[in-house]
Amino acid sequence: MNKMAEMLHDNWGASHSAESKRRKISNNLKKIEETYPNCLDWDKTSREHRFRMKETAPLLLKPLSQEQLMAFGLLSKFGTDLLTHEAHRALSPFFDAAQDAVVDMAREAGLGVRVSEDLGRKWLGKIAVLPAVLPFCPPAVDEEIKQTVHKAVLMEHCLRLRIVHSPSREEEECEVSPLALVQQGVRTYLIARRTGTNRVDRILMARILQATSSFETAQAPANWSLGEFLKQGIGHPVFPKDIYGKLEHIELRINAGSQWLKETPLAPDPVIEEHADGSFTMKVEMPITEELVHWLLSMAFHVRVVQPGFLVTRMADDLSKSAAMYRQAVAG
Repeated sequence: MNKMAEMLHDNWGASHSAESKRRKISNNLKKIEETYPNCLDWDKTSREHRFRMKETAPLLLKPLSQEQLMAFGLLSKFGTDLLTHEAHRALSPFFDAAQDAVVDMAREAGLGVRVSEDLGRKWLGKIAVLPAVLPFCPPAVDEEIKQTVHKAVLMEHCLRLRIVHSPSREEEECEVSPLALVQQGVRTYLIARRTGTNRVDRILMARILQATSSFETAQAPANWSLGEFLKQGIGHPVFPKDIYGKLEHIELRINAGSQWLKETPLAPDPVIEEHADGSFTMKVEMPITEELVHWLLSMAFHVRVVQPGFLVTRMADDLSKSAAMYRQAVAG
């Protein structure tokens, strides 16, 4: 406060003393505290009179529009594993204000107080997002580890990690350059380059047992791109690695009951050929990933791969193993 008074005194001239300006600032701060109780932290231990806006201060919310606050409401409901606990805590005032923003919007539309408050309570309950697959339970991630990893990605600092491998449960200590964080469903991965190599790994956050920052500068491989890396998929590779990420001409025969695939094709601009029995052939160009293989396996008899040959062989092999398990189970 004293520093602010000095700066204002230099700008406004000497017609008023710095002390009078300090008193004006003090009165204004007191008025803010009266209007917005508990919005300021005040360090009274010295004559410096240091003030700080609390993270929970409603005053912070005033510059945001109702639409922006409603967006925070949606974030509070659906969230993201890419936010740490500290980030969620820092955003909590905005989450709390989201409901008030809906109430204000209803009031401005001419609705009564009771109706407006009722709409504010109910609006998030009318919104849902379903995952494309079953809603698996997220694996537990230590908050301190998550905070350390997030900060290292932001600051581009190397990390020393102790990780556990699955399914062997063997533990490994390594140093990596963190390159990115990627969320797939409920699983969050650290994408990192192993120190001393150009090898970039996917490390499930839940498998990190310990993480410390070395404060050395992280180094990415030359010309590395997250977008190009993700074209290879996140899943554990089964094909030779050079197959992943390259565009491939894929041809699928799809039965008549799966017309929804025309509405949500696997890739842009598919070529579709209709057949007399209601089935159709879809031809697309897209990279091979394990995620694609897993989806094709989940489609069972609804979708049959026609091309490429190596993918047909993989599907036949995996499905025959699955069928053998069920035949054995039925045989008892």
